Amino acid sequence: MKSRFVGFLCIMFVVLFVGSSLAALPLKDKSAYANLPRLQHLKKTLPNGDFTYVVKMGTLAPEGVGWAALIKEMVNDGIYKATKGVITLDWYYGGTMGDDQDILAKLRNEQLQGGGFSGQGMVMACPEMALLELPFLFENYDEVEYVYSKLRPRISQWFEKHGYHLVLLAEQDFDQIYSTKFPVKTPDDFKKSRFLTWYGPLEERTLKALGSSPVPIRVPEVAASIRTGVCDALVSPGIWAVGTQMYTVMKYINPVHIRYSPSGGIVTLKTWNILPEELKQAIDNHVMSVEKEFRQKVRASNEKCLKAMYKYGMKEVKMTPAEIAELKKRVMPIWDEFAQKGYYSKDDLAEVKRLLAEFRSKKSNK
Repeated sequence: MKSRFVGFLCIMFVVLFVGSSLAALPLKDKSAYANLPRLQHLKKTLPNGDFTYVVKMGTLAPEGVGWAALIKEMVNDGIYKATKGVITLDWYYGGTMGDDQDILAKLRNEQLQGGGFSGQGMVMACPEMALLELPFLFENYDEVEYVYSKLRPRISQWFEKHGYHLVLLAEQDFDQIYSTKFPVKTPDDFKKSRFLTWYGPLEERTLKALGSSPVPIRVPEVAASIRTGVCDALVSPGIWAVGTQMYTVMKYINPVHIRYSPSGGIVTLKTWNILPEELKQAIDNHVMSVEKEFRQKVRASNEKCLKAMYKYGMKEVKMTPAEIAELKKRVMPIWDEFAQKGYYSKDDLAEVKRLLAEFRSKKSNK
């Protein structure tokens, strides 16, 4: 069942990142790293007598699919080469280490050093990430990139506060509304549809605010719950609907930008902090050279999936500006509500709102 849960995870990945640009320190000859203190439990001797330090990573994403394929293409070899073979990422794909919650538990008990996570997994590790997943927060990719460019150091600090080094802010893209029985665009439509929810308290609260009575479903059972009719609607990225062949069951797509979903990865601070500084910087510099292209490829994949589903025969649910405004009105109180619950601070919420207003003002004046 877990291997079928592709889409939510197709766009997650782990690379090692620090928010500011750092001047590179020269790497020593590889032999100088052969006996690093506190890293011997990660050391692996290769058949040719060489060595590397293996950082074990867990994810639900199936090997060779979606973001996992991009990891191999753009990240794993790059980190290995950037560190002259000192650091190797060793992935446990396809849920072999469990779901996001299980992987986080394995980080705490040191069975794993890091993991790739869905947006909800990121919130489990760092509640402040809920701020970036608020309903109708972002309108387009340019707004996302602008906020990322301004808040990256602060976001990294959020993770450090919880004992993790932020790997990278990737994304699931903007998620869409999928349904099997009814086109969903009004509160009445939400009310009569049986939405599932797997994405945590924020998603559940959002669906309730829109009129639904969502059914909590564990991640591995999401696809089956739709196929068997336990639920008939959900919020997800396009690549998941294609990867799990949900397009053969679903009839309607509402592409409204109801939610932007960051995803990504983390490593424990315990692991990160015992790496020599020059290795950290080598990893960081490689990440900075590929992260934006990685996100762009995720978006392109989702766009292709949406086009393929429309071509297959799924119907697009088009909303009027008034209908969108009504949904936004219903969910707006959630922004302050989750600040009051302590997921993120009121100051951080105000800063994101200020940045969005600033960006929109600049764009409108062009």
